[in-house]
Amino acid sequence: MVGRQHSGLPELLDPWQPAVLDLVARCAEAGGAAGKSVGVCGEAAADPLLAPVLAGLGVTRLSMSPRALPAVRAALLRCTFAECAELAERVLAADDPAEARETARNRHNERGLS
Repeated sequence: MVGRQHSGLPELLDPWQPAVLDLVARCAEAGGAAGKSVGVCGEAAADPLLAPVLAGLGVTRLSMSPRALPAVRAALLRCTFAECAELAERVLAADDPAEARETARNRHNERGLS
């Protein structure tokens, strides 16, 4: 079992882990097929780089602290759903969390976002 308090496997705690994102995508697909929303909460949802990826994976709800809302809202408003889906595909193809994060950061920079 891996949890936030377990320090032995830090690579499994990274929300940018492509295997974790693939699991999120599968959950979102199953939720959509069942007519249910799928949400992500906490620091992953509050990451303005990750929020468009999560939307592209099919996540329908993001829950975060009020302090994070403006940056996440701005990030989501600056891209279409099709762009989010394309970004999600590119991130899922990454070999590791660092590459996944860099893929999103490059897209963010290409669009002149800060």
